[in-house]
Amino acid sequence: MRRAVVLAHHDPDGVVDPHVVRALERYRGVADRLVVVSTSARRLPAALDGTVDIFLARDNTGYDFGSWRAGLAALSPRGAFDAPGYDEVLCVNDSVYGPLADPAPLMTDPRTAGADLWGMVLSRQPPRGGGRTPRPHLQSWFFAARRALLAAPSWQRFWEGVTALDTKDAVVARYELGLSERAAAGFRIAGLYDAGLAPPAGWADVAAHLSPRRPLRSWRLLRKARRPLHNPAELLPARLLAAGVPYLKVSLLRVNHYGLDPRVVRADLAAAAAAGGYDAALVDAHLARITARG
Repeated sequence: MRRAVVLAHHDPDGVVDPHVVRALERYRGVADRLVVVSTSARRLPAALDGTVDIFLARDNTGYDFGSWRAGLAALSPRGAFDAPGYDEVLCVNDSVYGPLADPAPLMTDPRTAGADLWGMVLSRQPPRGGGRTPRPHLQSWFFAARRALLAAPSWQRFWEGVTALDTKDAVVARYELGLSERAAAGFRIAGLYDAGLAPPAGWADVAAHLSPRRPLRSWRLLRKARRPLHNPAELLPARLLAAGVPYLKVSLLRVNHYGLDPRVVRADLAAAAAAGGYDAALVDAHLARITARG
């Protein structure tokens, strides 16, 4: 199988962080063509000489979907976003730490082997604008399209319609959800971790993060965990790691929307990194830099 990987990059300091360099080195092992599209860096570090095939610098508009659109266009000389000559295109970004292990086994995992569009996490989004049915949400920090979908008119129309939007919420509503609902309409979608097949979040998922010394934070976590719909990548990182998803969201350690105990998260990360041959010091160094700048 011939595979291309397109990584959307943005860093407020305009650098390609060492954890991104490590990710690209690992993606190189599964990519016949490796593309980086950056909205902040103007060049790649010397450490990536010979690793990246195409580097594109673009204005900081359109969020990651604008960068993936540019990367797909670079792979599609006829302008159809269909990446001719490739059986699969992975679109990833730098909002996660990882892959914490060799990504090669992910490419043939039986849970996603028969899918036309697949990724790491398939969650359920609350309905917006009326309706009662949750919407499927293939989280966009890692998704992959295979040949049947790449050649489909719906895929072409979707990327032709990607334009710069003003807010992240608008991007989620139109493009992240639209990827599943419009680009892949009628195709099979799968996630390595599928929230629709997993049991609800329970006591075992949050117990290690609760503390009588932080009653308010613990109460908020319990309340949020009881909701039927949530973001598994933010609430259930240990469950995802156990399911073979070798990534950790950067926002989990920086923003921490659910109020998990950072010490527990870091311990889980350290164990997964050690098992996968990943240097966890890359995470510490990145967090130190972005935290210092405020």
